[in-house]
Amino acid sequence: MLIRQTTLIIWILLAFAGAATASWSRFVVITPANETEYPIVVQVEAVPGHEGRSRIRVIGDVGSRQRAWLVVCRTSVNPCGPYFRDMFWFGAENEDVKLWMQLFPEQTLVPGWRGHLYPYVELELPAEQMHRAYIYIDFSHPVDDGGYYYSIDLAYYLKGALGKKGDLKWEAQ
Repeated sequence: MLIRQTTLIIWILLAFAGAATASWSRFVVITPANETEYPIVVQVEAVPGHEGRSRIRVIGDVGSRQRAWLVVCRTSVNPCGPYFRDMFWFGAENEDVKLWMQLFPEQTLVPGWRGHLYPYVELELPAEQMHRAYIYIDFSHPVDDGGYYYSIDLAYYLKGALGKKGDLKWEAQ
């Protein structure tokens, strides 16, 4: 009887521990409207001489602990933001995804940001793909310490409404 009670107590404690770990994790969809609330800068500009093509730069904590992926879906997905974690962590199938690839960061110096080097990723996409493309930033495997993980819905940036931080000028190092 004592073994059953002890086992039951252990299972209950483990259930609460799992819930506590999960409560530290928060999914955020980055858009021009909320970008200034998070440690990520998204810049989008037209590519000179290439009509309908945009250059996207995302400056943030990409590469040190978290990774960034470009995800292009078959059609535009839920405006509340796609949840790609199962695909990257566990290899789950996602019928909405047409292609995905990991983005590898470089470093940049952002004037006005305490003179530190910040990791960034940069890519170019045609407007047609930006309507259904996302940059997903998350840990590459399950972690216990939680934290934020992000999806940047590039369609919001295609519309030309850049967040305040998106106006910063920067140079690659």
